[in-house]
Amino acid sequence: MDKTCSIIIPTYNEAENILSLLEEIKQTLSSRYDYEIVIADDDSTDGTWRLVESAAKNDQTLKLLRRKGKRGLGPSIVDGFRRAKGDILLVMDGDGQHDAKCLPKLIDSAMENDMVVGTRFADGGLIEGKWPFYRLAASRLAARAAFFMLRVNVSDPMSGFFAVRKNAFDDIANLLNPEGFKIMLEILFLLRKKCPDRKISERGIRFKKRRAGHSKLGIGVILSYFKMLWRLKMLRLKP
Repeated sequence: MDKTCSIIIPTYNEAENILSLLEEIKQTLSSRYDYEIVIADDDSTDGTWRLVESAAKNDQTLKLLRRKGKRGLGPSIVDGFRRAKGDILLVMDGDGQHDAKCLPKLIDSAMENDMVVGTRFADGGLIEGKWPFYRLAASRLAARAAFFMLRVNVSDPMSGFFAVRKNAFDDIANLLNPEGFKIMLEILFLLRKKCPDRKISERGIRFKKRRAGHSKLGIGVILSYFKMLWRLKMLRLKP
């Protein structure tokens, strides 16, 4: 492998999930890839950061970024990007719903593309178990809204599982809103507007059942998403 990969995992109170996820990542990537894992933790009250800190003592590929006094998914990912050393920056959730076995296909695709979006709805994509109607409807609505408001044609803008080359991210990093909600869609939109020659692709991913804890999807999440779409739509950007 001629490029290194940094896997950024934003966490808040994922003590029940994080160690098993880290083990799955190690088993999947093994010696096949040159990688590091950056856990960007928002000072979890359940001890998530302590578990990672302990694990990192015996694992040189694992790094902890403990964000004291800070909170927010988008900002934690951006902070993780800044800490990362890899040529490819890959983001996945810490709750185990993003299947670690899908990492190789995203990493390999990022060798040939500037950004790769993991999607539950493309060829090879799968949702484990039966989703309630409102969750499927929300995902479909999110994709249509992204297209009609931003002209971003992506099948799963809320997946949160994606890879982007560091040099592509650096091209638009200064334009990011530090309070951005769905950072994947924001990066995608900015690359399309500012760097139209950048190559962007989608790959099907498996979305597993959450091991522990509760889904974060709710009316507040949906409202934040549409607020972000409107903010991006109102930006005045030139290529």
